[in-house]
Amino acid sequence: MFLSYDPVGDILEVIFDENLHRAKQVAYKLRQGMVLYVSAGRPKPVQLTLGNYHALMQFPHVKFDGWKKLPASDKKLLKPILTSPMVSAFLRLDPETGYGHIASPGMPEILAIAA
Repeated sequence: MFLSYDPVGDILEVIFDENLHRAKQVAYKLRQGMVLYVSAGRPKPVQLTLGNYHALMQFPHVKFDGWKKLPASDKKLLKPILTSPMVSAFLRLDPETGYGHIASPGMPEILAIAA
């Protein structure tokens, strides 16, 4: 796992698997400035980009309007990925309502996920 934060743009980039990062990916826009990249060959998270990271952490609820616009087949593919420990450490999304929040993982959580 590789984390990169740009304080000027308030963008957090989480690369879950550097080997898959070099392979073909499919991007899913969950909301403006928030994209989940998934391996094209298998349903594994590759990268998560969270724009306005700190700003969004201040809100108790975030509307994932991009999620609501996805076709049912994409939602079915993404649901187990979004609820996996790797992704849910950074964002929590209720697939039924399309609402959730941005998580703020601590270092022990990040290290456990990366292991």
